[in-house]
Amino acid sequence: MRIKLGPIIVFFIIYLFVWNLANAEEPKLNCESFVNEKICNMTDAEMEKWFWELFKSLIEQDREEIETIET
Repeated sequence: MRIKLGPIIVFFIIYLFVWNLANAEEPKLNCESFVNEKICNMTDAEMEKWFWELFKSLIEQDREEIETIET
C-alpha cells in the first residue's frame, strides 16, 4: 500500500496559510492614523469650536467666490 504525499502536502500548505491568516494581528489604528494629532488630543468642546471655525471659514470662501462671480 502506497501513500500519495502530494495531496497531504497541499492540504498542509493550505492549512498553514489559513491558520496564519486567522492568527494575524490587526494593525493598530488610532485617531492619529487618520487625522492630525492636535485634533485627536482636543476635548469635545475644543473639537466643536475648531469644527465651527473651519465651517465658517469655508462658508466665507464660498461667499467671496459668489460675490466675485456676480460682479
